Amino acid sequence: MTLYQFIGLDIDHQADYVWQSKHVDTRHEGDFEILLYNLGDFYAEVFYNHVLNEITRIKGFKAISHLAPYISLKKSC
Repeated sequence: MTLYQFIGLDIDHQADYVWQSKHVDTRHEGDFEILLYNLGDFYAEVFYNHVLNEITRIKGFKAISHLAPYISLKKSC
């Protein structure tokens, strides 16, 4: 699947595809737990809202710059 095909899916189908891929890292931001997955040619972030107890967004991307929050997280540990 390409990034553009993934982006064209609804959130339920995106989630189904993400759960079959490799979990890479997790970070926290406000009420969100953001889970990073490697889907081969691209990455996806799953935004889980603790307050609502639901996935509110899934963001697919290829730009390496979007990995910066995870690299910063590792440096601060």
